[in-house]
Amino acid sequence: MLTLVYGQVNSIAMVVAHTSHQSTHSAQQTLAEQLLQPLLARRRPERILVLKQAGARDLPLEPLSPAQIIRLDTEACSAGAIVRCRITALPFEEAAFDLVVLHHLISDGTEPVFSEALRLMSAGGDVVISGLNSSGLRNRIGNWRHQVPALKLHRICHYLKSQSFNIEQCLLMGLGGLSRPVAKATSHGLRLPFADRVVIHGHHQSNIKNVSILRFNQAHPVGLASAVLDGCSSRETAS
Repeated sequence: MLTLVYGQVNSIAMVVAHTSHQSTHSAQQTLAEQLLQPLLARRRPERILVLKQAGARDLPLEPLSPAQIIRLDTEACSAGAIVRCRITALPFEEAAFDLVVLHHLISDGTEPVFSEALRLMSAGGDVVISGLNSSGLRNRIGNWRHQVPALKLHRICHYLKSQSFNIEQCLLMGLGGLSRPVAKATSHGLRLPFADRVVIHGHHQSNIKNVSILRFNQAHPVGLASAVLDGCSSRETAS
């Protein structure tokens, strides 16, 4: 059971209602679903946190086993919201979630919301980052109005590796605002550098083990020379 660790603060995040029966999926939703659904089936996370840019459509999440899903976005919170908090100061304990999804929020990994999201991830957990490709035509031509953060693939992958994550999958799709070409796995964007949409999956490495077990011999008392003891007692007496 998730536990709130401090009270309500200034609200710029809210729990977002989700309807899984949407008539059509956007291209970004379709791309994310291709990565998320196999991940949910394989890992079966029990606690899921979804953070997204206000106005972005919900990503499809259909866990195969019972799971708690918290959805927050960057829009001002309504009075009746379940969780009222800053999206960069989430009121949950460390390692509270098995899966964290970030949608249209991250550019290069230096954002405070990213650090906060990683704080809440359990050891061996997964992070999924979805958004526009900074090199894509859709970002270069059509993003000037909305200024949605666009993913810089090399930087974000480098940052995840520095935080002990393996990049398990990176999918890119679309060109010039279209849904074609279809999603392709890529090595940090090198095969399809100008694709519009990106989704990255990082898995935290928690299985670090000692190469060998340290063993210590039985401790033996070590005697002190009498001259040393005499010297200490002489100084104490003189003082």
